[in-house]
Amino acid sequence: MKSEVKAGEAASHMLSLLNASLTTQALHVAARLGIADELKAGPRGIAELSAALGVQADALDRLMRMLASIGVFSAAEGGTYKLAPLGETLQTDSPNSVRDWALYIGSAAPWSAWGQLYETVKTGTPGFVLAHGMPTYDYLEAHPDLAASFNRWMSKQSDQQNAAIVDAYDFSGFKLVADLGGGQGSTLAAILDRCPSLRGILFDKPSVVAGAAALDAKAVRVRCEVVGGDMLEAVPAGADLYVIKRVLMICSDADSARLLKNCAEHMRSGDKVLVVEMVMPPVGEPGPATTFDILTLLANKGGRIRTEAEFRELFAAAGLKLDRVISTRSPNVLLEATLA
Repeated sequence: MKSEVKAGEAASHMLSLLNASLTTQALHVAARLGIADELKAGPRGIAELSAALGVQADALDRLMRMLASIGVFSAAEGGTYKLAPLGETLQTDSPNSVRDWALYIGSAAPWSAWGQLYETVKTGTPGFVLAHGMPTYDYLEAHPDLAASFNRWMSKQSDQQNAAIVDAYDFSGFKLVADLGGGQGSTLAAILDRCPSLRGILFDKPSVVAGAAALDAKAVRVRCEVVGGDMLEAVPAGADLYVIKRVLMICSDADSARLLKNCAEHMRSGDKVLVVEMVMPPVGEPGPATTFDILTLLANKGGRIRTEAEFRELFAAAGLKLDRVISTRSPNVLLEATLA
């Protein structure tokens, strides 16, 4: 249940919400400077830290003070600062690192797109298109430096959620799983690592799958075929399980149905599609899906977080039926479908 804000606290609470953009930028700058990495060895004073980072000492001190007030850093002896547990998530090599998302979300190109939300709500045109003349993924194709942090975050996020997926679903009964839009392979690697008899196909844009280091990290590349292509044109044949993880949220209903139809064309009785997505909760219930839905609104035409009923309609339009909805200990839900 959502918590109600008392009338006397409403203005203060609203100001905190309005000022959240400053927090986002402060975290982005901290990630970009690599402050958490610099503090990994222990507390540092502002003079020493500013010299190491090549920044102005007073401005850095004010940034550190602000981030300490929200628990990212904390004050230590002798006027030094040290990492708090929250700040460790901005370290490059932390297992729970969100540094790459901080690098992406506060950078100039996405930031200018978020500023188009008013026009997006008025016209329905994604903010990325209004700001840059193209949707997010086309922009990333043309800007590999920004795409690098975005793709690293997609892989890191997958790493952080994959255990929940393989714990919630039994992949052992399949022979060949195709991960469509599988990025750099972290989800497929986790599935193949859990099931040593399983083979896989990693399928995504050629520029994305070229960096499929996750397959090597898990030592499963020998059981995996890496294929570049456009999933809206065709998908690889021969799989008895098609996994589509957090892809439909960036696609219109028409493109989502088209992708699912491409899967259905190759499916036989008993084959399955497993869609991994956030599901929109009832109106007024808290959770990450509603906020993430605004990101999809700004990023790509037609992208959205869907309700369970909307997923059922998409599957039906593709000649599939939704058989099971499986919760996980992550924001993702597993939606299993077979031929109708």
